[in-house]
Amino acid sequence: MPTTLPTFALLWDESHLWGLLAWRGLCALGARPHLLRAADVAAGALDRLRPSVLVVPGGWAGRKAQALGDAGREALRRYVETGGTYLGFCGGAGLALHRTDATALLGLCELRRKSASKRLPNCSGHVYCRLHVPQHPASAALLPVWWPSQFDLTDAAIHVLATYQRPGPDFWVADLPLADIASDELAAWEAIYGINLHPRWLEGDPCILRAPFGAGSAILSYAHLETPASPQANALLATLLGLPAAPIPMWDIRHISPAWEDTALSAMHAALLHLIALGERHFLLNWRTPWLLGWRRGVPASHLTTLLAMLSTALSLSVSPSTRRWWQTQSPRCLELCQKLCEETARYLVQERRSMTQNPSSPEYGGGALTSMRQRLFGPFPGYGGIYGQILQILDELLAKILLETTDLKV
Repeated sequence: MPTTLPTFALLWDESHLWGLLAWRGLCALGARPHLLRAADVAAGALDRLRPSVLVVPGGWAGRKAQALGDAGREALRRYVETGGTYLGFCGGAGLALHRTDATALLGLCELRRKSASKRLPNCSGHVYCRLHVPQHPASAALLPVWWPSQFDLTDAAIHVLATYQRPGPDFWVADLPLADIASDELAAWEAIYGINLHPRWLEGDPCILRAPFGAGSAILSYAHLETPASPQANALLATLLGLPAAPIPMWDIRHISPAWEDTALSAMHAALLHLIALGERHFLLNWRTPWLLGWRRGVPASHLTTLLAMLSTALSLSVSPSTRRWWQTQSPRCLELCQKLCEETARYLVQERRSMTQNPSSPEYGGGALTSMRQRLFGPFPGYGGIYGQILQILDELLAKILLETTDLKV
């Protein structure tokens, strides 16, 4: 007897790379997510659609909250309170946390983030985790995290679904592969970097939680279960979504098989690859996986990863005539901005290399001039802006149009 699979919605705004990662993951599991914009949510789309699960990808939680606005945040709270399920990854998990006068988050639970001094503030890679998911066949899993925060767990009503145990083989703290650093040397590195680097700040902490909210619930995960080619994480994601287990294939954003020809997108993709190769030559960038750059501390390579992923996706999916016409009105400006970004970032990277050579004991930033260059190109941290932000806005709109209309779910 045929069964009806649950419906899924994906909140797109302020997700960028992480939105694409979530979209790919859901498609690989056989679920075609309904893309929702923040304006749709504010206008009542969740009341009409009533998805079984609303997936909120990573990204900056504050920017997501701002994009939703008062109406969108209240609509989203109402959806969960009346029986909906919220699944937030990383920044999407942060969006659901306790709201105060200073932070207009969703307040789906009373949890807050740990302060940076009480957590491991800059880590990435896989972690061995203990699972507490009755319907899942395994009691442990190797789960990936990509620069997560950490929960300050104070509410006994919240069910812990996974806890961190110990670092996996590809785990980094800041820009240091942890497996290469002797444990008795970490204190010296911490003195240089000025932040916690020892994995003890992570071990035993909750990684995935389920919080009740009215008739619904929020699943909050600092683990990116949608990470490509992470089979144990992918299997856990399928369990949490009530879907048959399936692998999420590796994603190579460097090599593409174009579904349509566009000289501007192809030129931007090639220019970014050329820029990244320059960064590799100067020991500032490296490929950790085919979809993710690694970088020397302070280098804004996550932004380059994001742009390359967006361009790769835009070229790899078929495009309707109306979206082509819209893109033709935007592509000259976007190409011009991208060329400018790549030219100026190439100069910035060489100056960054010189600064790091002159000051090898100070891997972060490198003075006011470099900070000014970086902010003009990519905007202030945390967040984004500058020339990069202008490109991002155009590509984000292009991808939203493509994903809303595509029937081509190849991942």
